[in-house]
Amino acid sequence: MAPLKRTRVVQDDDSSEVIDAESARSSKKQDARKKARLTETPSQRRSRDDEADDIADEALPVTNGTKENEEDDYGQRRDAGFADLADEDADTQRATQHIQQRNKKSMENRPADNGIIEAVTCINFMCHSKLHVQLGPLINFIIGHNGSGKSAVLTALTLCLGGKAASTNRGQSLKNFIKEGQESATLVVKLKNGGFSGYQQDVYGESIIVERHFSKAGASGFKLKTSSGRVISTKKADLEEICDYFALQIDNPMNVLTQDMARQFLNNSSPTEKYKFFVKGVQLEQLDQDYQLLEETIDNIESRLGTRIDDIKVLEERARKAANRLAMSDKHESLREKIRSYGRQMAWAQVEQQEQVLANYISAVEEAERVIEAAEAKARTVEQTFDDADRTCTETTAALQEIKNGLAPLQDERNQVKDQFDKNKDELLSVQTDQRSIKDHLRAAEARINAAKDDIDTEKQRLEDLNGGSHTRKREEIETAKEAANEARVQYDLQVNDTSRLEDDFRMAKEMVEEHKVPLETKRAEYQQCKNQLDSLVRDRGQQHGAFHENMPTLLRAIGQESGFQNKPVGPIGNHVRLLKPVWSSILERSFGQTLTSFIVTSKQDQTLLSRIMQRVQCKCPILIGNRQSIDTSQHEPDPKFDTSLRVLEIDNDLVKRQLIINQAIEQTVLIQDRHEANRAMFDGARLRNVKQCFCLHEERRGHGLRLGYSRNGEPSTSPMPPIQGKPRMKTDIESQINYQRENLSFIKNDQNELEKRLRELQADAAKCQQAIVRHKRQVKDAQLQVQRAEEAVERLQDELDKDSVEDGRLDALEAHLKEAKEEKALMEGSYEESVNAKDKLNDKSKGLREQLQAMDVSISEIAAKAKEADKVAQKAASVRLAALHGKNTVLQDIEDAKDEKVRKERERDRQAEKVEEFASKASAVSARVPIEPGETPNSLDKKLDKLTKDLDRFTREIGGTRESIAQEAAETQLAYEAAKQQVEDLEQLAQMLKFALIERQERWRKFRRYISARARAQFTYLLSERSFRGALKTDHRHGILDLHVEPDETKTGKGRQTKTLSGGEKSFSTICLLLSLWEAMGSPIRCLDEFDVFMDNVNRDVSMKMMIIAARRSVGRQYILITPQSMGNVDVAEDVKIIKLSDPERGQTTLPFAAAH
Repeated sequence: MAPLKRTRVVQDDDSSEVIDAESARSSKKQDARKKARLTETPSQRRSRDDEADDIADEALPVTNGTKENEEDDYGQRRDAGFADLADEDADTQRATQHIQQRNKKSMENRPADNGIIEAVTCINFMCHSKLHVQLGPLINFIIGHNGSGKSAVLTALTLCLGGKAASTNRGQSLKNFIKEGQESATLVVKLKNGGFSGYQQDVYGESIIVERHFSKAGASGFKLKTSSGRVISTKKADLEEICDYFALQIDNPMNVLTQDMARQFLNNSSPTEKYKFFVKGVQLEQLDQDYQLLEETIDNIESRLGTRIDDIKVLEERARKAANRLAMSDKHESLREKIRSYGRQMAWAQVEQQEQVLANYISAVEEAERVIEAAEAKARTVEQTFDDADRTCTETTAALQEIKNGLAPLQDERNQVKDQFDKNKDELLSVQTDQRSIKDHLRAAEARINAAKDDIDTEKQRLEDLNGGSHTRKREEIETAKEAANEARVQYDLQVNDTSRLEDDFRMAKEMVEEHKVPLETKRAEYQQCKNQLDSLVRDRGQQHGAFHENMPTLLRAIGQESGFQNKPVGPIGNHVRLLKPVWSSILERSFGQTLTSFIVTSKQDQTLLSRIMQRVQCKCPILIGNRQSIDTSQHEPDPKFDTSLRVLEIDNDLVKRQLIINQAIEQTVLIQDRHEANRAMFDGARLRNVKQCFCLHEERRGHGLRLGYSRNGEPSTSPMPPIQGKPRMKTDIESQINYQRENLSFIKNDQNELEKRLRELQADAAKCQQAIVRHKRQVKDAQLQVQRAEEAVERLQDELDKDSVEDGRLDALEAHLKEAKEEKALMEGSYEESVNAKDKLNDKSKGLREQLQAMDVSISEIAAKAKEADKVAQKAASVRLAALHGKNTVLQDIEDAKDEKVRKERERDRQAEKVEEFASKASAVSARVPIEPGETPNSLDKKLDKLTKDLDRFTREIGGTRESIAQEAAETQLAYEAAKQQVEDLEQLAQMLKFALIERQERWRKFRRYISARARAQFTYLLSERSFRGALKTDHRHGILDLHVEPDETKTGKGRQTKTLSGGEKSFSTICLLLSLWEAMGSPIRCLDEFDVFMDNVNRDVSMKMMIIAARRSVGRQYILITPQSMGNVDVAEDVKIIKLSDPERGQTTLPFAAAH
């Protein structure tokens, strides 16, 4: 909250007669904030209101005319015939006496503690890069040549403290004040903030720094800083609050007279303009506008009062009719009493009915105790049977183990013999391998012998033909062989170049096969999953909990046995939902998710108890908390032509239905099988009403679905919905579900067959490519062999040609080679004979080991037969024991079940007892226990009560409502009437108070105008006498004229001359006297005047300067900023006078960029 505006103290003696502008404004604002607090008696109020009406009617007559007529009427009421101005001479005389008395006193001009300017700084402003002026607290004269920045100080002061650019008469926009060549400008004004009445001193400190930045781009902003430079605010509203607090009237033309305004006021203003300056400067104009607005408010209130009075008559008639209806309703009170009597009997008849149910439960608990005793007697019998069977089973098991213990060593011995037999077999295989190797060597030696013999025969033939004509024949054979070799090389190169193409074809075929395997494997998995689901449906036909957790039956049984629930949990949800159309099974199962396995409770206590039970039986499921309040979805469902999730489901529990509506929006989920139809419905045309999403079937993938909906920003969206894994959890027609699953399986199988057929085709293509590569490689190898053979033929023929000469010893070498081959053959034949002997020995050993194994197998078989017989006996004993154990467990389970049944009966008995107590408590709330007439039951009493209630309802309809509603209506209408009546009285009281306030304020306004005019006239005459002038200030408030009549020589006896007939210096001096007179009547702490002495001669200037200094000293605490281009050599400088001489302007910066605009 902003601090209260301080009150400036005007040190006047006759303060009861002279009122300054600031005190008048402060009084206006304080009165406007006051609220009416009246504690009058009705008679006092009526007498005061009558008196106010007379005064107001006289002061504020009602007029019906144009706006100009209304303004004229307002002016007449405000001025009251100007009766207060009837004796202006006496007022002027009193003001003159007051001025004389004040001037006789010696008053010290002390600086104000706050609200004055300490310094002004301009950066890039007008034609100044940086201009800083440190001001004194009282009288400041700023002098300097043209362009030095004198007027810039006042312009910066006006703009920085929130003034408009146009009010300075130096430019129409802030951009015009930025120095040429710069992009922005900054103004800084430092305000003094000391003393006890400073503005938020705990925030700002001893000084407030105001900064204003503006740029050529149009940006502008303020900063309010502390004396240390910390930014407190950047809001212009805070600056305006500071200016209001210190009464800095920057926009007041009489307060800050710029160069143009001073020239206009001092030299060119007419009497009418002077009067406008006067009423605006002393705030008479602003006060008058406020009072005119107050009168308009009073007129609006009185207009509203006329409408409200008519409304009161209507409300009064309504209240009277409602009271009459209430009186008519009270005549049938006897019928209501009879209804209340039957109501009491009805309440206690229900208590007796519940007490009978309680007696039945008590009998059931006693019967359960008898069943438990019988089951416990049977348990003792089956216990003995089980003990006998257990002992027999133990004995037969021990006999079987003894036989098995004797069989183990014999099996170990057989295993050792078997290891020896296997080792001998391995050695025999090794010998056989050696024999095959020796045979291969023998065949090789035989081949070498035959080859050596052929070579010997060939050599002998060569020697015989050595001298024949075979040399030329061999040369021709060599050329033919070379041509064949070149041809073979060309074919080989062609085959090699074609290899890469075939390999690329094979690689692409393999990639297509691998890519096709992925969807096939997916389809196979889908087929297997569908087949498993079908097998599960067929196998688990009739089993309700097969799709849930394996421990679900245990959990349900534990929930049924628990008695601590406030309300039994409902679940799993899937057990309470039946799907009417199996085609949507997979999609809805996927959409509902874990919700179908959830349980629903109605309290946090039940949730905690159920969670502990789930942990105990190791079957955790989601738990939802709901309430049993039903939901009406009839107004929120889509068009009936669409299937919705709610419409294809049959839900047997309201809690389940409520949760599915809240969590899954089943009432607004549309189901459309065809995808194209679903797209048209959802996304073509206007959006469907009451539809959040739509499910449709996938046109290609059986069992898959799609979700159509809208994103957060309203855009259409589509997302896939794969089939759910596992068994369906919602109940449905099992045969329809099996048939639908078989159809799915058939479709999936057909798709799988198509994929497999395509895969086989691709694999056949790949095999063909691979075969082509194999054939090609074989062809390449054949071509390579052809090349090698051709080249070998060339080399062989060349070698034969080179060896036509006789080679000595070649025949001998061949014969030696034949001998070596024969010797190697003889050696291999010896080795083969040795291996045959070793093989015979190993065969004999193997035969002995085989016979030994056969004998051991016979012994083991005999012992195994005994063990088998013993095992049969043991299994039979175990079966008997298992049957006895099952019988024992059955009896024990029967006992547990009987005990659980007893607990359940006891719980039901206790609940019924609580119910009886609850019924009795509710009945007691109705009345004390009353006897029930013989033969009466709740039903019979209900019929009688219903008949009487209908009679009362018929009467109620006749009179238009129940007694309670009629009584409520009567009370409400009476209350509305009284409230409206009180509101009219309050408005009338407010209107009278505002009339009193307006009359009082207009009276004070007239006094203010009267006294401030008299004070200005007296002060003007006094100031003229300082130079031995005489004259008068003429104020004509009727015609809005302020004129000066001055006679330069006081010895003359004329009435004075108007300012137009005076010389320039005399005119300026006279106007300065007028300005000082008006300043003395104003309350602003700062007074600024620019170039006031331009048209004065030296004599008038000296007198004016001295007079202004004296007047400033008499205005204690006021700060004066006076600008003159003249020197101040003739002024006596004292401590309260500060002369600030500004530096000469920089070269080239003596003209502002907007000077041409003037």
